[in-house]
Amino acid sequence: MITPAKRPWQVLIAARPDAPLVAGLPAAVRAAVRAGRELSPERIVIAGADDAFMRRWTFQLRAAGVPTFIGENGAGALDQRLPLLALDPDSFPDKGGLSDFAAGATAGDACRTLFGRPVAALRRNPAAFGAGVADPENVLTQALTAPASEIPLGAFLDARGPAAERSAETLCARLAKDNDGYIAQFDRRLSIAISRLLLPLPVAPNHVTTLGLGLGLLGAWWLAAPSARLQFYGALVLWFCCLLDGCDGEIARLKHLSSPSGARYDVWADHFSHLATFVALPIGVARLHPGQDWLVAGALLVSGFLASGFSVWYLVLRVPEDQRGPLALTVERIASRDYVYLILALTAIGRLDWFVWAAAIGSHLFNAWLWLQARRVLAVA
Repeated sequence: MITPAKRPWQVLIAARPDAPLVAGLPAAVRAAVRAGRELSPERIVIAGADDAFMRRWTFQLRAAGVPTFIGENGAGALDQRLPLLALDPDSFPDKGGLSDFAAGATAGDACRTLFGRPVAALRRNPAAFGAGVADPENVLTQALTAPASEIPLGAFLDARGPAAERSAETLCARLAKDNDGYIAQFDRRLSIAISRLLLPLPVAPNHVTTLGLGLGLLGAWWLAAPSARLQFYGALVLWFCCLLDGCDGEIARLKHLSSPSGARYDVWADHFSHLATFVALPIGVARLHPGQDWLVAGALLVSGFLASGFSVWYLVLRVPEDQRGPLALTVERIASRDYVYLILALTAIGRLDWFVWAAAIGSHLFNAWLWLQARRVLAVA
């Protein structure tokens, strides 16, 4: 992560109690997080905010990495000497918007106009607008409306009225990854739809991860049942878990709730759910076909899963993401949860045994292929 150049500025935002949430967050919080990440100013002042506002959004405001003051600090929240960047309370900067605007505002006062109104204004002499003396909300109004040189740089998203919903759609549409395959694209459309339903609720990514883990264990339990119908239900539950596996990350990004501990929890929950599934598969097949010996197939399946999991971690995941190379993309697609669709189809026709043997052999072949590819990459290097 690139650390933004620290600017000797103060950023002034306003929090309106009736402002709609845009993809789960008020515009003021989105603006504060973006300002902290792209400008790293001396301080951020949120006019009109109170202690309850700060408590509710404390995680995101801390993630901005900049001292944040609330409107209850009054006129003293603003410094008369620091250049003031005023941001429109009915919009918020898009990714790169503030850094682009700052790059163009090299001298004198500057403003950015969009949606028929000024969305950002830089004032070199904030004392002239009442900073340090007047109420921050009045300072914000004057700073935004006074004449200044127009800077045609900086992307912003509207948060006023129906435009807020369009801005939320823009943010959600960006959750898709360029390297998603066809199945991943289908899953992503469904997971984003679920995430959008959850955004207005006080739901954190870890809540979704925990729910997915619980349902994953339930799905594995049903896969191990001596009933074709329960096995099919288990496959359905596991398919839904695949969608939830995307939702926790989507909510984390949209609500700015990402954390290293949350990411680790998500990874270990996935591993545990995967392991439970691959242990349950041969048990379920053996109980559904009691006249056959599935010990060898089960041992090959579980050992192949564990060996492949270790190899993927050792050869790919423990390497920094920007150094993994093209092999990581191939491994990511092969080792994804797309196999759930095959389990779902085979349980529907009562032939889960086909998957057990195919996965028992295929997991070992994949593990061998992975080490062979790693050796080739090292040989070329």
